[in-house]
Formats: sequence, structure tokens, C-alpha cells
Amino acid sequence: MTKDETGSGYRFEIVETKSCEHFVRFKAANGEPMVQSEAYASKASAKNCIESVKKNAPAAPVEDETVTV
Repeated sequence: MTKDETGSGYRFEIVETKSCEHFVRFKAANGEPMVQSEAYASKASAKNCIESVKKNAPAAPVEDETVTV
């Protein structure tokens, strides 16, 4: 979605910074951001990030790096 589009449900957003970099936000159905990517020099790279997450995330392991006391 672009900043001018509206919608509900889980979604990816590509955001352009003032310095013309791009990053990806993944938002929950309630509109709250859940995950944000690193900054990319091009919009195409941000789109590649989205495609990679869609393709690879379902099989990715969860690594809990918190310390349990």
C-alpha cells in the first residue's frame, strides 16, 4: 500500500524517508506496526524484501535470544 491508499487487515507498507531511502513496515489488522525492515536505497529492494519474507518466513525457525533467569 502507498500512503494514499487505505485498507484493513494485515499488510506490508513501503515507506520513503526524507533522505529517499525506503523501508518496509508490516502492520497488523488494527493498523499497529509489527515489524520494520532496514532502510534500502531503492524501492525495488524494499519490494524484494517483501517477496523474500513472503517466501521464506513460513519455514524460518524462531530463535529466542532472551535470557531466562
